[in-house]
Amino acid sequence: MPRRRPPQPKYPAHQLIKLFPADTWASQIAQSFDVSPETIRRWRNPRTTLTQWEADRYAIKLGKHPSEIWVNWFDC
Repeated sequence: MPRRRPPQPKYPAHQLIKLFPADTWASQIAQSFDVSPETIRRWRNPRTTLTQWEADRYAIKLGKHPSEIWVNWFDC
C-alpha cells in the first residue's frame, strides 16, 4: 500500500495583494509577480491559496521572506 503524503500547507494569496495600496491596478500588481492580471483577480478571493513553494517564490519577488507575509509560515 502506498504511503500518503501529509497535506501540504496552503497560504492565502490575498495576503500578497494586501501589501499594495488598495487602488493599485491588477495589471500593476501582476507585473511585480510575472503573472497575468487574471491571476491577481483570482488572488483577491480570500479562498484562493498558494502552495508553500508558490508563496515562497512570490514573497521573494517582493524582497521578503514568506514569514513576513504569512505569520504562520513556521507553524506548518
